[in-house]
Amino acid sequence: MKKLTLILGLVIVGLVIFVATMDLNQYKPKIEQAVKDASGYDLKINGDISTSFSPIGISVADVSVAVPNQKAFATFKSFDVALELMPLLSKEVKVNYVVLSDLNLNIVKMKNGKTNFDVVAPKKDTKVEETSTNEAEEPTKLPLVNVTEVRLDNANITYVDNISNSKANVKNLNVTINDISLDSTKEKLKSIALRGDVKIAQITYNKYNIYNTTLDFDLKDAVANLNSMKYTIFDSQASAKARVDMSGKIPKISVEELIPNLKLENFSKEVLEKELLQGVVNAKVNISFVGADELSVRKTAKGVILFDGQNVGVKGYDIDKIVKSYNALKSGDLKKAGASFLSSAMDNASKGKGAFDNLKGGTTAINRLHVKIDIAKKVATLSDVAIATVNNRVAVKGAINIVDESLKGVTVAILDKKGCASYSQGISGSLSNPKGKSLTSKDGVSQEQVQEVINMVSSFFGKKKEKKAEKKSNENCKAFYTGVVKHP
Repeated sequence: MKKLTLILGLVIVGLVIFVATMDLNQYKPKIEQAVKDASGYDLKINGDISTSFSPIGISVADVSVAVPNQKAFATFKSFDVALELMPLLSKEVKVNYVVLSDLNLNIVKMKNGKTNFDVVAPKKDTKVEETSTNEAEEPTKLPLVNVTEVRLDNANITYVDNISNSKANVKNLNVTINDISLDSTKEKLKSIALRGDVKIAQITYNKYNIYNTTLDFDLKDAVANLNSMKYTIFDSQASAKARVDMSGKIPKISVEELIPNLKLENFSKEVLEKELLQGVVNAKVNISFVGADELSVRKTAKGVILFDGQNVGVKGYDIDKIVKSYNALKSGDLKKAGASFLSSAMDNASKGKGAFDNLKGGTTAINRLHVKIDIAKKVATLSDVAIATVNNRVAVKGAINIVDESLKGVTVAILDKKGCASYSQGISGSLSNPKGKSLTSKDGVSQEQVQEVINMVSSFFGKKKEKKAEKKSNENCKAFYTGVVKHP
């Protein structure tokens, strides 16, 4: 037995030396044809195929992959693989390393649902299939496979979905995976175990950007744990943890995210697409969902989103100034309201402008901001949403259907000291097309006196919609808001 092992060892060494010294470039056409016959893809090896002796390895340079007669959807600078020699004697495949460098992957999903890498499957030899079916063969036992390291160096990935009109980019992706093992006694993904770390320079999804991402993870029994993740979003440092359970038919995902000093100015520019907010808040997200596509996420999401901050600013409107002017006009004290202001308001109205356009501008200084949103059953409920300025409180109640983005009973109110609504504005429609409902006051005020609040509130959501106000008396009101934000 020892003699046989020695002979096999000498044969393997001889073969390795032969392979390491021969020119493999002469086999490039055969390799390319074999790939096409097996997969249908056009593989082009534009560079050299080289070998190494210590460790035993092969390197393939400048490769592209494409659907026949189409532009290549994937290219990479080099692919390197190295094996350890001695484990082969005991029928064990031990890979020293696998490295894929400078991958450029471009994926496009067309409006017909197909992608730019869909290819017609090659025809199979039916005669061979019939022969193999008739013959009773013993199942092939896979060898024990262990991989020390797999690396993806400097990859760039682009994904375009023409159905949802979305686009994602990953720039300078570097992945290192260690201690990879394959257990042939387990099925599918459960048979793989590994650990790794990732570095990404930039991730872009539509209008959102994430920079300098680092994370470490492990995979075992089809459960991936994101143990630590750090990144920069809205020019703010953030951290996160996640768990992805792929043991069932549909993945189950849970995410915890913390941004202790979220810069609202950058958040406002990217998400709201306007320079509305300034200052910093603490942000916390705890969300779980089932599925991998956007629609499944929206339908199954549940959890909590929380923002809390102090000394925050809202640009474009001075809420305290607006409320003060309403109170003065309501009481008929034109001296407090200012005759010149009233004159300019009438002049604006005659020119087709908002009667209270002069109140626009400036910044609202918010002493306290609190936003708590509970998500469950396709609905995001505004559980505790309010701000406190120097002199006033403003609160928001209602909900948003996160599947169709429709607004459900959303109402914005300016509060008195008891938490009752001095002025309240209903907002209906959708996030992209909000509509102002009639505004009411516990004392009863005119349309001209409250129209600017309608415009102000609607502007927080987007396009302004004007509607006539109704008078309503509500002396003994029920508290509109009883949350954590106190009256100044």
